[in-house]
Amino acid sequence: MQTVKVMQYQLPVFENLCPSWAQASHLGIRRVFTRGSRIFDVEAPVNGIYVVREGTVEVILYTAQGPEKVLYHLGPACIFGEVSCFVTGESDEARARARSDCTLDFFSREVIEGPIARQYPHLLIELVRASAYKIRMFSVLLQDSLDNDNFMRVCKMLVYLVQFKGGKIEKNTRQVIFNPAMTQNDMARLMGVHRVTVTKAIGRLKNMGIVGGFTKTELSILNYPGLCDLVNK
Repeated sequence: MQTVKVMQYQLPVFENLCPSWAQASHLGIRRVFTRGSRIFDVEAPVNGIYVVREGTVEVILYTAQGPEKVLYHLGPACIFGEVSCFVTGESDEARARARSDCTLDFFSREVIEGPIARQYPHLLIELVRASAYKIRMFSVLLQDSLDNDNFMRVCKMLVYLVQFKGGKIEKNTRQVIFNPAMTQNDMARLMGVHRVTVTKAIGRLKNMGIVGGFTKTELSILNYPGLCDLVNK
């Protein structure tokens, strides 16, 4: 079996990149959003960053033609809104929406540049690291879109998802079953393709005996070494 070098930044789903920010939660403002709520919108002043305490958030870009493109998902202990906070003060580059019921801590720019910078400078390292992960992710996904067709891109996303959500995979493991916490439509939106593109790729993998099923609560990989071999070609 060949091995696949998989890093967390290659899948646009982030969790636990900024765990130390919980130490400064008393300096933030607790905010609760129900599923589907907009956290910030285009041209809405932000002037701060959010840290996810519970739930998941999706950051979305709207195209000129209208369809939305999900840039990435964020889980607990992750920061978002840093671009709007430090570059323009407005969220004109993207929108953020609660993917599930979620609890967030909001830290204003004044608090970040004041008490956090003085008392918790190590938190700024985590902020920079989280931003670097996102930048690296965009670079990898852009290169992927230039080098691979959509079928191969789906295969690679499945491998990333196994590594991210499936836990530690033993070398000779053939079958992997886990909760992906996303649908085929969610994957299509993350990839910037139509849902049918992902559905066709999954159907092809089923015919090859590599995938057993893919629902929101269960992803069954019947031949994980075979999936890795496809990606490594």
